[in-house]
Amino acid sequence: MRQEDLSGKMQKDVFLRSAIITTIVFIIGISIGVWLDTSRVEEVQSRLTEIDTLWNDARLQVSLYGLLNRSLSCNSAIKANLQFNDNIFKEGQKLERYELTNRFAPSLLLEKSRYALLQTQFWFNSIDIKNNCNVNYSTLVYFYSYYNETVAIQQKVQSAVLLDVKEKCGQNVMLIPLPLDLNITTIDILKDNYRITKTPAILINENILLEGLQKENDLLQYLKC
Repeated sequence: MRQEDLSGKMQKDVFLRSAIITTIVFIIGISIGVWLDTSRVEEVQSRLTEIDTLWNDARLQVSLYGLLNRSLSCNSAIKANLQFNDNIFKEGQKLERYELTNRFAPSLLLEKSRYALLQTQFWFNSIDIKNNCNVNYSTLVYFYSYYNETVAIQQKVQSAVLLDVKEKCGQNVMLIPLPLDLNITTIDILKDNYRITKTPAILINENILLEGLQKENDLLQYLKC
């Protein structure tokens, strides 16, 4: 066999092998992608089911708080509401991990909206218990924008400050984060009622509204830690 023919055959073999390897890698990549998408869908469906359970639990708690003076002790109500908040917090941690790669996925936005409603319900529960049981904790509602990237840095700083406040005050402060721009009617009504014009914004004990970035010491002067 001539040198030219041998060289040509070797080049064809190299190209053929490269094509086969590329095809195999492509097929594997598609298979992994399909598997990941399927896993994400199943994970989202599972979490939505968990959130539905939390939501139904919250609705039943409201009914219980309506009977507070007759059949439910304040200690039981406070304990149940704090446990409800712990469950919401765990769900929020899952959402944060999922947001890193799928922030604007429709399924995530639906989950985020339901999460916001759970936080709103926790806030309303806390107000009812506070009024009926004469407890002295403070409510700290943190309004933020989900879409506005121009305030993203300020909101990250504000979130860190609020977590420090919560760490310092413990159960003396009920921290409730709520997104203002997810088209949730209840939150839109709250926004109009409290005349919130920008984020970050913080509502303390339903009567003190602070807009813009707030320092820890500025917040602590309004709280009972």
